[in-house]
Amino acid sequence: MVNFIEANRPADIKAYTSQTSRLRGKGKTADNKSVLDSSEDRVLLSPMAKEIQMAKNQLQEIPDVRIEKVTEIKNQIAQGSYQVSSEKIAHRLMGESLLNELL
Repeated sequence: MVNFIEANRPADIKAYTSQTSRLRGKGKTADNKSVLDSSEDRVLLSPMAKEIQMAKNQLQEIPDVRIEKVTEIKNQIAQGSYQVSSEKIAHRLMGESLLNELL
């Protein structure tokens, strides 16, 4: 039976895996340094990647909805005191329209 995954692997990947397994078998790397005897994979992140990960984690902690703002607006609507500024709406529509034109 033919192993289709192995048969369809690109040649460069085959070469890399065979070289690494051959070098690991000898206990040496390509530059003659000893290979660590570890079966665990390791990932090293650059300082920029670490900063991005920290920022992503901090963003996930921020709630999607500001409950206090929603509650305030609901109360204003219920009391009939919620004011819609047509001028603000017009400015935002125009700004969005101009932005869409630029993109």
